[in-house]
Amino acid sequence: MTETMNEKIHFPEGGEKKVVNIAIDMILKIGVLILMIVLCYKILYPFIDILIWGVIFAIILFPFFIKLSGWLGKRYKLSSLLIIIVALFLLSLPSIWLVNQLVDGIKFLSEILQDENLTITPPEESVKGWPLIGPWVYENWLNFSQHIDESLERYMPKITLWGERALGALADTGLGIISFAASIIIAGFILMFHQKGAEAGKKFFLRIAGDRGIEFLNISLRTIRNVAIGVLGVAVIQTTMMGLGLIFAHIPLTAVWILVLLIMTIAQIPALIFNIPLIIYLFTTRDPGPAALWGVYFMAMGMMDNVLKPILMGKGSEVPMLVIFLGAIGGFAGYGFIGLFLGAIILSLIYKLYLAWVSMKL
Repeated sequence: MTETMNEKIHFPEGGEKKVVNIAIDMILKIGVLILMIVLCYKILYPFIDILIWGVIFAIILFPFFIKLSGWLGKRYKLSSLLIIIVALFLLSLPSIWLVNQLVDGIKFLSEILQDENLTITPPEESVKGWPLIGPWVYENWLNFSQHIDESLERYMPKITLWGERALGALADTGLGIISFAASIIIAGFILMFHQKGAEAGKKFFLRIAGDRGIEFLNISLRTIRNVAIGVLGVAVIQTTMMGLGLIFAHIPLTAVWILVLLIMTIAQIPALIFNIPLIIYLFTTRDPGPAALWGVYFMAMGMMDNVLKPILMGKGSEVPMLVIFLGAIGGFAGYGFIGLFLGAIILSLIYKLYLAWVSMKL
């Protein structure tokens, strides 16, 4: 046994040199491939988010694109062009309004802080009766109204910091809108050449997953659509309905609260957290009748996602809704908005691989 282990491997004449040459050749090829991947990543890094969102938008819009091209006699270029125009129009109108309102809101707050005759009405005694936070709110509100100059001077560093953050958020909002517009245009071009894209996608998944590549491709596509409808779609619907309520109820700084609500709903933070202080504000500043009606409306809109998500997120999917939901939330926490989709897709594919592994016959 020991003699066998100590024996040297004998290559045919010239074989050892040939093996070394093959190894060196493979190392060089792999090194060049890695170098090319790194260079491509660095070149495309500024555009990666836009490209990924373009692919996501194309997948989401594809069913509608097929219907539209069918109505137009399979004129794919015209169909994709119409989708780009309509999508950019739908994006631009609320975006322009939102940015204008945010600018006006920041100006409004700036004018209030610079007003030398600024006064704050003292709180009513009924504020003390608010659940949990009533005494604390009453005491600080009263102190602020009686010593406004001292309070502003004490809190001015924090106010300045939040003002800078608000301006930064406003700039990020504008850049985000431009990025989404670019992604929509890219999605239109992907739809225009969808046949070549579909073929490339099939080849990629077949290369990665073998015979089950098409199954995994279909799971990925369904997961993206389910997450788009169940997370982003529900967030947009819920924010729109609550935003309309804020507008018609004449709530100050409406655009700021709409943006906060949109971020909260996408991040899966319950809108009820926002609604509770809103309803308290309504009962403090409005007559009981209108305040009660608006309170019921905002409570109903705040719970809307609990009804819509279970219906929409798992619709038509072979993967349980809980798996998709956990993947979307975990992905969002780790990688931002793109993680909503990447997390759900990866967790769904791992779930299917797990099922295939446990059912495998050895």
